[in-house]
Amino acid sequence: MGSPVSPIVCNLYMEHLEQIAIATAPHPPLWWFRYVDDTHTKLKKCHAQEFTDHLNTLDPDIKFTTEGEENRSLAFLDTLSVVQEDGSINLKIYRKPTHTDQYLNFTSNHPLQQKLGVIQTLFHRAESVITDTTDCVEEKQHITQALAKCGYPSWTFNRVSKQSKPKATTSKARKDFVRKGQNVLPYVKGISEALKRTFNSYGILVCFKPTQTLRQLLVAPKDKTAKKDITGPVYMIPCQGQTDKGPCTQFYIGETERSLKTRFLEHRRPSSTTSEVSQHIHIESPDHFVNLENVEILDRDPRYFERGVKEAIYIRVNQRSLNRDSGRYKLPKVYDPILMSRVRKVTTLRSGYSAIEGCSAATENFSD
Repeated sequence: MGSPVSPIVCNLYMEHLEQIAIATAPHPPLWWFRYVDDTHTKLKKCHAQEFTDHLNTLDPDIKFTTEGEENRSLAFLDTLSVVQEDGSINLKIYRKPTHTDQYLNFTSNHPLQQKLGVIQTLFHRAESVITDTTDCVEEKQHITQALAKCGYPSWTFNRVSKQSKPKATTSKARKDFVRKGQNVLPYVKGISEALKRTFNSYGILVCFKPTQTLRQLLVAPKDKTAKKDITGPVYMIPCQGQTDKGPCTQFYIGETERSLKTRFLEHRRPSSTTSEVSQHIHIESPDHFVNLENVEILDRDPRYFERGVKEAIYIRVNQRSLNRDSGRYKLPKVYDPILMSRVRKVTTLRSGYSAIEGCSAATENFSD
């Protein structure tokens, strides 16, 4: 657990264990197929329990359990082995009784290629696993009906069918095409597709990775880190003071590789030699002050360069910030039209400063 070499060592030991088990078994099986810790074994029923007991005597830390065939069929991984009357075996796709046929919904914020890949993967599994033609047709019908409930239109199946057919490409065309590189971009609907077309025209392969997934938003295997202990943040310090016209709406945007609390204490020190933030947020004035609890985490990135890019983007789109420069990374102005097209200012009731919608997705694009 925890080491990348662990699966390799475990597999080597299992190979050693199964070689000893089969060589010393009183009645060895006719076949033994194993994938990680699941085995598909054929032997006479009268010797099944004897062989299981033999396996469990080899290592006190490894115990085997068995599951026999039912109705002349046996599930192994995602396959179902069905014994025919003549003794031959047909393979089908196996689904657990709790399977719900819920796949990636077509309306979800994912690249089209990823959604088509769901169809292609399920069809390829049916074609490569199932041995009977009739069963394969029935499986594809089941897949089509299940994905239709997930919002997949009929044209997606037609496109996958056309893509799966081999294309006749001349040797000259293959020779003329030279791939110049590969780039991985976060997926932002409407922007990533245009970037991919541009990159492809120059022979650069583009792949997408999802951002802001439900797993990232909902699944939290660890306790949430306290705001003051968050490291590598891009943050916004709003002024909590008052002006003649009402609450102060100015703020400062910064970034640090250390914890937010450590950086905030530096900001509170007027004599700090590492920053002039204390002057930016004018805490020398009696009517202006800052509070750690009101600091907003705009983004977070442990990587030095990417964090600097994100800071520069947030400063650029927040024209009312107190920052005297454009941040550590000097973001070229050529990106301004793209940034400003994704900005929608929302006034918050608590502090009165502007929040940015869609800025996280934009920062991912520029950081890559």
